[in-house]
Amino acid sequence: MRVWLMILTVLLSLPGWAAQDANEGLYEMAAPPNSAFIRVINVTDEQVALAMDDWSQSLSPGQAGDYLYRPGGAAQLQVNGKQFAFDFAKRSVQTLVFDGTSLVPHQDTYFSSRLKALLVMYNLSTQPATLQTSNGAVNVIGPLPAGSSDERQINGVKVSLKVVLDSGVELPLEEVVLQRGRVYTVLVTQGSGGSQARLEETHVATATP
Repeated sequence: MRVWLMILTVLLSLPGWAAQDANEGLYEMAAPPNSAFIRVINVTDEQVALAMDDWSQSLSPGQAGDYLYRPGGAAQLQVNGKQFAFDFAKRSVQTLVFDGTSLVPHQDTYFSSRLKALLVMYNLSTQPATLQTSNGAVNVIGPLPAGSSDERQINGVKVSLKVVLDSGVELPLEEVVLQRGRVYTVLVTQGSGGSQARLEETHVATATP
């Protein structure tokens, strides 16, 4: 299973590591050497509260959280008050998928290109899925088996995409302008109301132990 990621665009944080005002913009800064990067994807039907070190975040159903970088080593991650112990390797990047009872780790890879945008698709539904242009002319990623992921670097472009499930169901995504040097996540999840898909830009938050 291929999973991915790192982007060097970091949000300088407000209290609670919230995004700054749009007028302040994004600032590029390198993470400290040997940092570990971690994020959580919530595939449950409920709101999830996360906490690690001095950082916290609330995730809606089907939402991917910000990446957090921290020193490698032992850490305690709280999900809705429940403690999960991890030992994050230096220079590792992980996505932890929360299914309501456990955190399933996925090893990600770094991305640092300033010439391309990176699209990463996680198929966390129960059937194969393909990311296509909205007119169906181009397969951008996939088909991906259930529980797997893949990625594709593309030029910066305004694009309209959709996810097509093996059953033939189509899940349109909002039109987006993909910017070079940035990472975008496509999440395909299975909820009580059926399969859902969303596309969102990936951000990095900061915290210290």
